Order: sequence, then structure tokens, then C-alpha cells
Amino acid sequence: MFRIRPTCSVCNKTIEKNEPIYVHMRYPAYRGIVEIKAFLQQEGKIICEDCFQQKMKKE
Repeated sequence: MFRIRPTCSVCNKTIEKNEPIYVHMRYPAYRGIVEIKAFLQQEGKIICEDCFQQKMKKE
């Protein structure tokens, strides 16, 4: 649980440290202090920059 490796939800590529990512998620309805990496993993869909750029070219 503590060593969750973030992966792209489109291509399943492992996200490396300091790599730019995009996160698709809803604005949270609650307030509070959270550990950001765990929050993004649980509440959002992580998309690597390459997959995001390919999606933008299609549109």
C-alpha cells in the first residue's frame, strides 16, 4: 500500500519522479489536508504527457 506506483490510466506506463502529468478529476466537495500523491491516485485518473498530447491532437 505504501509503495503504490503511479501509472498512466491510458497506456499503463509507470510515472517517474518529476514527470509532468495531467489528472482528470472532479473538484472535491470536502475540505481538509491530505497527502497529495495518495489523493490523486485514489480520486483521479492520472494521464502521462504523451497520452494527453495524443488526445489533444485528435480533437
